[in-house]
Amino acid sequence: MKHIAIIGAGLGGLTAGALLAKNGYKVTLLEQHNRVGGSATTFKRGDFTCEVGLHEMDGTYTSPAVVDVFEKLGVYNNVTFVEPDEFFKIYSANGSFTMPNGVEKVQSALMSRFPEESSAIESYLKTVEALSINLNKLTKASWYHYALFPFIFWNIIKYRTKSTQEVMDKMFKSDALKLILNSNIGYYNDSASTLSFIMHAVGQDSYFRGGGWFIKGGSQKLSDYLASIIVDHGGEVITKANVIACNEGTIEYIKKKEHFTIECDKVISNISPEQTYKLYDIHYTESKEIGNSLLTVYLGFRKSLKSVYGKGAYSNFIFDSATSLKDIDTNISKDALEKEFIFVDYSQIDSGLAPEGKSFGAVCFIDNFEAWDSLDKEAYKEKKEKLIKSVLQKLELHYPKISELVEYAEAGTAKTVQRYIKTPQGTAYGFKPSPKQFFRIPQVKSKRVDHLYFVGQWVIAGGFSPAIISGELCYREIIKH
Repeated sequence: MKHIAIIGAGLGGLTAGALLAKNGYKVTLLEQHNRVGGSATTFKRGDFTCEVGLHEMDGTYTSPAVVDVFEKLGVYNNVTFVEPDEFFKIYSANGSFTMPNGVEKVQSALMSRFPEESSAIESYLKTVEALSINLNKLTKASWYHYALFPFIFWNIIKYRTKSTQEVMDKMFKSDALKLILNSNIGYYNDSASTLSFIMHAVGQDSYFRGGGWFIKGGSQKLSDYLASIIVDHGGEVITKANVIACNEGTIEYIKKKEHFTIECDKVISNISPEQTYKLYDIHYTESKEIGNSLLTVYLGFRKSLKSVYGKGAYSNFIFDSATSLKDIDTNISKDALEKEFIFVDYSQIDSGLAPEGKSFGAVCFIDNFEAWDSLDKEAYKEKKEKLIKSVLQKLELHYPKISELVEYAEAGTAKTVQRYIKTPQGTAYGFKPSPKQFFRIPQVKSKRVDHLYFVGQWVIAGGFSPAIISGELCYREIIKH
């Protein structure tokens, strides 16, 4: 029986480990944190289960790769997924707009709001669908597909070097429409000017067609279930294990100041290439640009917001001063106290994050590590407290007197992300999904160490479904040998 050691229990490592364990491999998963999941985790604060990473997962029932994994592992029978009634709602200087679920409803709503752009909207939706289909085919392409690449995948060739901003500017005249179509830019990247249009197309088409889904009880439920598969099939999941060195055939780690060495045939890394090669004492300098991090303000409310304010949107993009995509770029560069944000109102769905009568919410926006790393302990604490007040003041414009309902509030910055999941600069995205960096054949097998494989946000992109797919790609690569 081959022994597989996995460094890091993010969704990529958990997926690969569960698939391998279920197929007869001995799996040992080593995680430095006290729980598995990486960004797919929760933590408790009083009555509230605080969701760390998940707002809306795409492709839950429509992505062939995700569905294949979930069916193989019995996820649908053990984890409950909840769908909000809409994709999102945006508040901007142009007015508000609700993006529905379902591509036909999306097209109808957009054309109704922007009738002069009807033909462009239809063309856009067909384009993102075609790119999504082509990229899905490409991940499982055979050699003859590559030989016929220019004929089969001409759409990919056309857009592979294009940014989302470039394509939007060419397709549409209305700045308000461009803003709406990129309201959720934070799901993928910080700016439309640096986001690969192919990445935009694949993600948005997946949401348009399959909706966004939340895991009832929080994303920890999925992470814990995947870990249980490894254990139930004779593997080990070891938390608070800090890997300190890798060699051919062995991994060394420390747990509770005790040193351990395990033997293994192959290693899967869910951490960055730079961090991984350092464990092998191999010189490696990362040439790719790393994506930004996220800042989250966790809010527990003594009442259900839905009961107080009525039926509303689940995912709210509050960009009150924005009129165009350029304003989103400007927002990124602002100080945290001045930024506009996403507000997720979990009371609008059966989230399972708070007891009956109470509710949980989260405010989120793009963040960078340098903005916080230079602050001393007191200044850091003081700025986080000011941030919470600033966020609540902005929320008051849409949810009057919401501050009076707050029972619990806490801010997690890029520095917090770095402390808990140990990614470089606290990135939540891995490599920046720019036109130059996103479109590439996913490389799960190391070119420098024969027995080493990679999964997670460093393989395809950041996000739940890309991480899960990377785990499946790694599994397929390993069972070939």
